[in-house]
Amino acid sequence: MSRRKSLSNPNLDNMVAAAPLEKLHNRRDFLSLMVNGLGYSALAVTLPGCGSSEEEDDEQSETDPVTVETEIPQASAAYTVLKRTSFGVHRDQLESINNLGIDQYIEQQLDYLNIDDASLESEIQNRFPLIFETPERLYAGFPGNIEAVVRQMIAATQYRQIFSRRQLYEVMVEFWTDHFNIHLINGLEPTLKPSDDLQVIRTHALGSFRDLLHASAKSPAMLFYLDNYNNLASAPNENYARELMELHTLGVDGGYTETDIKEVARCFTGWTIEFPNNGTAEYGVFRYNDAIHDQQSKVVLNQTIAAGGGQQDGEQILDLLAEHPSTADFIATKLCRRFVSDDPDQATIDRVAEAFSTSQGDIKQTLRTLFASNAMQANADQKLTRPSEFLAGLVRTLAPDTGYPADSGELYFFAQAILGQLPYFWSTPDGYPDAQSYWSSTGGILNRWRLSFFSFAPISLSNDIIRIDYLPMLNGAETLAEITDALTDAILMRPISSADRRHIIDWLTTEYRYDEDANLPDDVPEQIAPLVAAVLVSSVYFQLR
Repeated sequence: MSRRKSLSNPNLDNMVAAAPLEKLHNRRDFLSLMVNGLGYSALAVTLPGCGSSEEEDDEQSETDPVTVETEIPQASAAYTVLKRTSFGVHRDQLESINNLGIDQYIEQQLDYLNIDDASLESEIQNRFPLIFETPERLYAGFPGNIEAVVRQMIAATQYRQIFSRRQLYEVMVEFWTDHFNIHLINGLEPTLKPSDDLQVIRTHALGSFRDLLHASAKSPAMLFYLDNYNNLASAPNENYARELMELHTLGVDGGYTETDIKEVARCFTGWTIEFPNNGTAEYGVFRYNDAIHDQQSKVVLNQTIAAGGGQQDGEQILDLLAEHPSTADFIATKLCRRFVSDDPDQATIDRVAEAFSTSQGDIKQTLRTLFASNAMQANADQKLTRPSEFLAGLVRTLAPDTGYPADSGELYFFAQAILGQLPYFWSTPDGYPDAQSYWSSTGGILNRWRLSFFSFAPISLSNDIIRIDYLPMLNGAETLAEITDALTDAILMRPISSADRRHIIDWLTTEYRYDEDANLPDDVPEQIAPLVAAVLVSSVYFQLR
């Protein structure tokens, strides 16, 4: 019989502290295993300096000095592509990409509308109905419904990232959500952002960048977040114009000037939204108000916008920016950083930028070029996963066939909050960082190790949150060495170094006092399995992509 692992306390620190880690006799040995083995010494040479609290420093001081090794066994190209285009390796998808080949698998994922996710979307509509409501209906319950809207937005995002078969689509949804970031807790945003998510991000995530840019510019959530709703000819507001050029299109070094920002702001005067007190029943709808638009001519990036264009002034600017070479370079660089490494090679960036330009911003065609590159397929383990990938990957790997937890995602919510990446909670317009240096602090790594113990740290037997069935993973393993090998194959699904395999086996022999090749009593392998699983998902083999 497999055991059910039950967690009910929403506070991760308390959960870990209270967990009956009866088999983890020596915490010092565990930390030593993590730091000196399982690839972390290899990772240490690529990570920038790590900040840490006093508590974290105390925990680090329990470890032995780091012995630096610089290589871990290379993952296969199929595994690497899957790891980078999903929220964690699911066994079925690994089998699929191995059977189909990388190119065909990518084509299937790009053709996401033909991947049947109907049952998942039906579940989401039943569980999280507020994310489908109009701004007007959400405003009727505002502000009392803020917490409910926030929780459903976050839970629906986590649900899709963990369970959707359209993994590449969900990765791109997250990419564009950060690119066109809007903080969910910002004034009226809890009433506006759900529509932005559906009509802007999810509608265009694998479509045309031009269409995505136009939709974002007219999104009431974006108009409100960057103050463009209050952009008057008599008092131009430059907030949206600045972020449009710096963050959404050209990039900070894209060749524009302060004068261009002021001129772009003038082009968007009159773009606003309907508010509840406007006397209409269309709160949260885009409106163009000609009476407050600057009707004079403007000059942007050396191109003249003729006088009297009205709303078309802004439309022309969006087209100009979408087609600009700096935009192609900026988007290509961000995509390469997202899918390859923090420092992608210039040749790959140039090819992706060319694909973006020649396809007129076709996102699928741009991704095809990137995914076919040597940088994407051959250079594995270039980047630490972000918390959203780590958390979803934990469930997708350890419990790939489980249902949604009985706590309606409460535990996932708090886990991701502690890891520091709650969806829609980045306050500034630049979105969550996609740089390894931001996520690789000592505290961040320690929190991942703590979270790893979800796999074997039951708190309450009354509420089943996540069910992990270790018997299929063990595949009849009877010795400590066999358990290590079986779970490495089932959980990591990639090779590890002989040194790291030895680290795990030696640690198990110390913890359990069995010889590594001795046949264990019948129920012992399943008792040991959760601890081995926790160690494996704590390793860099699991955390890199």
